[in-house]
Amino acid sequence: MVDRLNLRPVLRRVFKRLPKSVRSQLGLLQVRLGLMEGLIKVPEEDLIERLTAALELLGPETLGPGAAYLEFGVYVGTSMACMYRAVAAVGADQLRLIGFDSFEGMPEDDDHDPVWTWAPGQLYSDLRLTKANLRRLGVPSGRVEFVPGWYDQSLSADTRSRLHIERAPVIMMDCVLESSTRTALEFCTPLIADRAVVFFDDWSAADLANRGLGEARALERWLAEHPELEAAPRDDLGYGKDSQAYLITRREATVGLVPETTVG
Repeated sequence: MVDRLNLRPVLRRVFKRLPKSVRSQLGLLQVRLGLMEGLIKVPEEDLIERLTAALELLGPETLGPGAAYLEFGVYVGTSMACMYRAVAAVGADQLRLIGFDSFEGMPEDDDHDPVWTWAPGQLYSDLRLTKANLRRLGVPSGRVEFVPGWYDQSLSADTRSRLHIERAPVIMMDCVLESSTRTALEFCTPLIADRAVVFFDDWSAADLANRGLGEARALERWLAEHPELEAAPRDDLGYGKDSQAYLITRREATVGLVPETTVG
């Protein structure tokens, strides 16, 4: 009935205007009822397969103690649950799973584009809702560590030290915005050892990559600031229509030289 009357956009606008406490309660009810339409944003089976392939590519020696999977933009936790299953598939049980999110929805963006698709507060999920969905998906309570807060405050050297992260072999960037993605990449820079696989979930969403915006521009500018790092696209690790994956390698011997990359 909702689809036939074309009421879905109206309902979305009404939902956005509700107080956050009410949205949270409605979201929790939706999770409990298993009505996940509109909350699941990734092709789950494809993502599990690509994450498993990334872990196998990196090898068990990079996934042991001190290593962590870092996800920036957790939303309701579907991608995190996919990583939990990928870790189980390769037996990398020591790999920590850490998720960073404002749990306030999308932030304001300094590089606002006139045809921008996302609005501040969109993709809102509070921490209770995310944890409830992870339990629904079979992820044990406490398996995932969360760092709530806006990235310009939470992604700091103190946070790295407090979490005792030594390296991040697999990273998921689901930030959409260039500013958020760039902040997350800078946070990860000292955590990339010899190599890491970085997934960009919204690389081509709203034609951002072709317009030189969003996650693509963040990666390009990050690499320009860090000539010791090189990025090679891994199209075989892409999932869905908007994602892109890169193998990032550290070239300590070439510090000071501008690397040739194939970003774009």
